[in-house]
Amino acid sequence: MPFNVPTLRALVEGGLIDIEASLDTILPKFGIEQALNAAVSGSLRDLYDYQSWIVRQVIPSSESEDQTIIDTARYEGVIQKLASSAIGPVTFTGSSAIPVDTVMTHADGRLYRVTLSNAPSGGNVVVQVEAEVPGAAGNLLAGESLTLVSTVPGIQPNGQSGGIAGGADLEPVAQVLERLLFRKRNPPMGGAVHDYVGWCREVPGVARAWAVDNYQGPATVGYAFVFDSRPDILPTYVDQVAMADYIYRHKDPATGADVGRPGGIEAVYIPLTLKTTALSITLFPDSPELRQSVQSSIKGYFNTLGPGSTLLLSAVRTAIGSTLGVSDYLLNLSADVAAADTELHALGVITWLIP
Repeated sequence: MPFNVPTLRALVEGGLIDIEASLDTILPKFGIEQALNAAVSGSLRDLYDYQSWIVRQVIPSSESEDQTIIDTARYEGVIQKLASSAIGPVTFTGSSAIPVDTVMTHADGRLYRVTLSNAPSGGNVVVQVEAEVPGAAGNLLAGESLTLVSTVPGIQPNGQSGGIAGGADLEPVAQVLERLLFRKRNPPMGGAVHDYVGWCREVPGVARAWAVDNYQGPATVGYAFVFDSRPDILPTYVDQVAMADYIYRHKDPATGADVGRPGGIEAVYIPLTLKTTALSITLFPDSPELRQSVQSSIKGYFNTLGPGSTLLLSAVRTAIGSTLGVSDYLLNLSADVAAADTELHALGVITWLIP
């Protein structure tokens, strides 16, 4: 039987009854007894609230404090992923080396610093750079231009990015909680299928991951992962290489011990493609705030789907209809949407129609 925490009004009324019964008299509307009863009842209510708060911290959940989740996860070996800096190659035209620590800038003001400089070859110089500021904002697509802040003799000032990736923001506490629950439900087994999911999600920026046993026959495990915080959630070639190295061998974030795929097992990256579904929705009532809430609800459902899953019409309708404030709606989707084994459902553009 659940315990119901009494309201402040109930505490005041119960205290008043007890005082009157003890004194065998009816208390006046105003008096010292009434004041003392109100003060004591308020203190009791504070104690009930504090006990309720403690209950929410005992077992980490979405109702727990952020620090409680972070501390409990750390104790269980799930370390919150810190912000990481984007790294990658940049190619300049020239015949001389570019010194380490040379700074270059993007057109929008983002700064990058050279961490490794190669010797000139074929009229070009390739350098490895790192974003000055950690975070996903430092990622750049291949082909984007970077300009040297200070000129280097023998080097053209404009270079082309070869794809700067790996930048990720501080891991949201909600994702820490998800990884904590996953680890509690799927303890590390030294190379079980679910271990590959856990390893993938340890990499900064990776929000979702999947693994398939016997992907290409015995002794093979297929794995796939995406970056939900990026405009293009699919991993780049640089991401794929970095993940392959991480799965092969890496330091456990909690213990520092070397872990990775067992010998004799081949880990195979599964190249995913996005199956985008655009929606047209009419809301009753309609407002910008309600549209945002509905979009978040729908996106939350899409994020629960894995490769090869079926997009359920009923689930999309539930996501819209269960949003607080929506009394009615019209939706253009009329049937479930199937996906191939290597396809991942993604929410396309939502067209909001005016009622």
